[in-house]
Amino acid sequence: MLAGAAMRFYRLGSLPPGLYHDEALNGLDALRVVEGERPIFFEANNGREPLFLYCVALALSLLGRTPFAVRVMAAILGTLTVPATFLMAYALFDERVGMWSAWLIAAVPWPINLSRIGLRAVSMPLVVALALFLWWSGRSRTGVRRVVWLCLGGAFLGLSLYTYTAARFVPVAVALYALFQIWVSRERRYRWELLCVALVAALAMMPLIVYGATRWDAFVERTAQVSILSPEIHHGDPLGLLVRNVIRAAGLFAFRGDSIPRHNVPLRPLFDPLVSVFFFMGVFLSLGKVRTDGACALALVWTGVMLIPTILAEDSPHFLRAVGVLPMAAVLPALGLEWAGERLRGRGLGWAGNLLTGIVLGSAAVWGGYDYFFRHGGDPALVYAFEADQVQEAVEINRFLGTGWQGEGPSEPKGDPIPGRHVYLGPRMWEDRFSVNFLVGSPERVSILGRDPSFEADAVLALAWPHSDMRYVREVFPHPAQIEVWRGPLERGDLDAEPRLLYVAFRATRLSRALALLARFEEGIELLDWKVDLEDDDQTRLRLVWRTTRPLSTDYTVFVHLVRDGRVIAQTDGTPARGFFPTGWWEPGDEIVDEHILGASYSADRDRITIGWYELGSMRHLRVLGEKGQLGQDRLALQ
Repeated sequence: MLAGAAMRFYRLGSLPPGLYHDEALNGLDALRVVEGERPIFFEANNGREPLFLYCVALALSLLGRTPFAVRVMAAILGTLTVPATFLMAYALFDERVGMWSAWLIAAVPWPINLSRIGLRAVSMPLVVALALFLWWSGRSRTGVRRVVWLCLGGAFLGLSLYTYTAARFVPVAVALYALFQIWVSRERRYRWELLCVALVAALAMMPLIVYGATRWDAFVERTAQVSILSPEIHHGDPLGLLVRNVIRAAGLFAFRGDSIPRHNVPLRPLFDPLVSVFFFMGVFLSLGKVRTDGACALALVWTGVMLIPTILAEDSPHFLRAVGVLPMAAVLPALGLEWAGERLRGRGLGWAGNLLTGIVLGSAAVWGGYDYFFRHGGDPALVYAFEADQVQEAVEINRFLGTGWQGEGPSEPKGDPIPGRHVYLGPRMWEDRFSVNFLVGSPERVSILGRDPSFEADAVLALAWPHSDMRYVREVFPHPAQIEVWRGPLERGDLDAEPRLLYVAFRATRLSRALALLARFEEGIELLDWKVDLEDDDQTRLRLVWRTTRPLSTDYTVFVHLVRDGRVIAQTDGTPARGFFPTGWWEPGDEIVDEHILGASYSADRDRITIGWYELGSMRHLRVLGEKGQLGQDRLALQ
């Protein structure tokens, strides 16, 4: 449990980065629960089962609207799956098989990753493990205690339907196992118990089954979307796709796993090569005992049936749809490992059996930890897979408003928004950006550019999509104001080849007093302030503040030169304000903050910085004006 908890809680606040929109939608629906709603099925986002969302609601009520609050319940449920796996495997086989099974669930990347993302699939392995433990333990009880344990097992089997869509195959697995026991197995005891378990499970499932029957379209919406029976998915070859999916699903244990980085270390199978050897041993051993040992039969039937959800859908093997194989799949290599250890102990080589077990399980933990935390966790593309850009946007909004989660800590700080501030977003920055919708602490202070009316505010933050006309942001600024502009984060969709800039941020703060004049150029452009800062990477940041005394009809280019010993060693040329606030947008009285990064380190003793303006088309430079308006040089040396 300690190892499993460490793997699940270490860096939980930062790995994986961001908050994927499916996680955020879970958070939004959990907020509905906090506010008093009690749905049995959540129809948003193609329909979702309720158990995990009610758990998230508990976390939100304690921590507020944060990524950690959505994911911490997954970490808790994933950690609890470790002892639940032990109990299940111990009831089915023995204590040592239970220990090795629990260790594998604690240490391999698939269940680790599942426990660190706020998706409801994580709840299914825990509930299933407890169900099978209670059911199988009931077989060894007598009298009333036996009936109670069997009923509890059935109740948890029924509860599994409320965890994740793949749990709809739990009744199929139980039914196939029952048929096997009746028609094939030589183990003729315990058959009556199946009726008890099945009846209680059916009763527990009934409320959701009734809901599904009355709201069928919503209940099966996602299933229909991803089914291989859809012509958009099978492309005229459903049988061929079915065969390929069977092969891919069978290979997820040892050969090739899910390629989607949100679900898995891409392409990594469930088990590493060493554990895979014992997985196949466990499969063969179980096949040999399938007619005489009900536990072996159940392990094989359960694992096979729980592959069906990913076989019948696109993107096989899909580690969310195949989640039902956990934790039972961990039992099979544990059986192989224990069989090998027993053979060695039977030959008087107990030390060798213990050494073998230690090597296999130790390497599984080291290998799994390296693959998840270093190989996967160090992948820079993970920020795009988990839509970290949306979290950065929400944090930028919250920091400006002074309310909501601000990018640090597990909980949302309490407090009211800063008075006199308002946020304007381009439609694309708010609509269908569920992580932003979930994390922004004061959505009543957010308006949509071009759609909602503007508000009188002392400070405005506007986030505009850079691939459209951004001039309209000028309409919501106070006047006169100091205007700062910066680039937002990059975004990249799953099918995009390259990332692109998500938004440009504009901050306009009403001026209480104007800065003093330092220098004047032609056309009414004035320099009000400048500041030099040295960056850590031997670069120089120059901050200029400009103003115009009259409207400008031309978009001028500003240049900055870093001069050493009469030679330009670094320079920038472009539209002011990081390229996003041309002089044609300037209004008299506003102060424009204009930052430049120079690719050399500035030394005040031997370097000088010169700045100026020119019209790009004609290359005509604007001249510096003297105190009485006389024309000077075409550049200004900052001193």
